[in-house]
Amino acid sequence: MIHHLVWFKLKDGISAEEKAVLQANLEEMAPQIPQILDMACGEDFSGRSRGFDWGLWVKFATREDGQIYDKHPAHQAFIAKSKHLWTDVVALDFQA
Repeated sequence: MIHHLVWFKLKDGISAEEKAVLQANLEEMAPQIPQILDMACGEDFSGRSRGFDWGLWVKFATREDGQIYDKHPAHQAFIAKSKHLWTDVVALDFQA
């Protein structure tokens, strides 16, 4: 299995409504991309995230599925609709 992890550093002053939009934008992406086997996302509550506020975890069967996801129109639409909410993003992919 391939695990795709993403951390978002949100802009200062992001409102609860804007966070809800980010969550909704992430959640609406999953059913549109058949390569996504499972997905979870949410706001950090630990305080150990070194300034990153939001996390995303996506599971794929293969590396190729991850590449399809990356270029998928629904993923690209998520980025276009949401990128104004963050200042930085870090992603990590691993096989387990």
